Amino acid sequence: MSMGNDHVQANEKAMTGNTESPLYLDCVHCGLCLPSCPTYRVLGSEMDSPRGRIYLMRAFDEGRAQVTDSFEEHMFRCLDCRACETACPSGVRFGHMMEAMRGTIVEQRPANWIARLTLNHVFPYPRRFAAVSRILQMYRVSGFQSFLRSTGWLKAVSPKMAAAESLMPDLEIESGVGLDSYHRAEGRRQGVVALFTGCVMNSMLGSVNRSTVRLLNAAGYDVAVPGDQICCGALANHAGFRQTAGEMARKNVGAFRPKDFDAIIINAAGCGAMLKEYPQLIGGAEEFSSKVKDIAEFLVTTRIYDRLTLPQQVRAGYDDPCHLIHGQRVKSEPRRLLKAIPGLEYVELEGADQCCGSAGIYNLTQNELSMQILDRKMEQVRKANVDVLVTGNPGCMFQFRYGAKRAGIPLEVVHPVELLARSLD
Repeated sequence: MSMGNDHVQANEKAMTGNTESPLYLDCVHCGLCLPSCPTYRVLGSEMDSPRGRIYLMRAFDEGRAQVTDSFEEHMFRCLDCRACETACPSGVRFGHMMEAMRGTIVEQRPANWIARLTLNHVFPYPRRFAAVSRILQMYRVSGFQSFLRSTGWLKAVSPKMAAAESLMPDLEIESGVGLDSYHRAEGRRQGVVALFTGCVMNSMLGSVNRSTVRLLNAAGYDVAVPGDQICCGALANHAGFRQTAGEMARKNVGAFRPKDFDAIIINAAGCGAMLKEYPQLIGGAEEFSSKVKDIAEFLVTTRIYDRLTLPQQVRAGYDDPCHLIHGQRVKSEPRRLLKAIPGLEYVELEGADQCCGSAGIYNLTQNELSMQILDRKMEQVRKANVDVLVTGNPGCMFQFRYGAKRAGIPLEVVHPVELLARSLD
């Protein structure tokens, strides 16, 4: 067996804590995961289903397959949404296998220079990421984006680049929550929590973090924002940059002192799943990860319901971010909070637990397939006839905002904490 094969099998065994058998042996090939897989629903290809990908990974591990263009394509077509894990009766941890396999692929076939530059040299450095975010925001507000799109020049030169540029969200210049800051509780203090600000959330969707702090203070909690935290590393991990993701995880674990906090709060689904799974990537992260709570998961246990008094006369639907419902098993909590808002008419969306096609940077790397998945989601949103679509992950928010424009649907897309904050007295 090759060194690459040894590497992926060692990764899989390390993830299970089992020195006897790799993860793929848990799969009984029943096929119950197939209907839950976004790529299988669109393409109808066995090799683009969880079962098919597990077959390929096992063949590679046993020396019956090599990393070819086709092999790599099937692995990176996966959205890593983990819906198959929810559907699986055997408890197969497909996401962990996929991330390990992608790590092996990247070792053998280095990713393109753009991915290496951004994931290795931008995301791990908050100041660099903030600078890039401001450049993108200035690109929009300066009017240059509108000018470039109106000329059609970019589409003529590079249709792929134009398609990627069209996905760029409407970013306003707004501030998030300052690092190394402290925010006092309102009324009687119930405890103290730490906020993991995230990179995209704090640089591009600052109002979400501000609303998060406001809700936690209203619920009676002091909020500390450790200053040495960086990006969670989820995008690097999903893309196969395992070493970079591990280094980022160690940096974040060192930035927090879990014993000082009742919880470590995160409001981005993908980041939350990553933080909770740090122990599968590095040693010594168990105490940190045990304290990580999604904002909705935490708020349902607090007195926040008493503060939701201002009516919101809207018809709202909630869409489950994949790494919240499948990665963290958080489903009912956001719904319970939204239903507590006076005046709000809650609508349960058909297919709310299905992926929107964003999946980190998937809508850039697999644009055509991502758009097919998105179009199906927008039809479900159209049928629901909602004024507001609520979802708890930045990538999903950007994807749905683009999807609404693409489908011509008048729709406001917000994070749950933004709608909850509007109801605070």
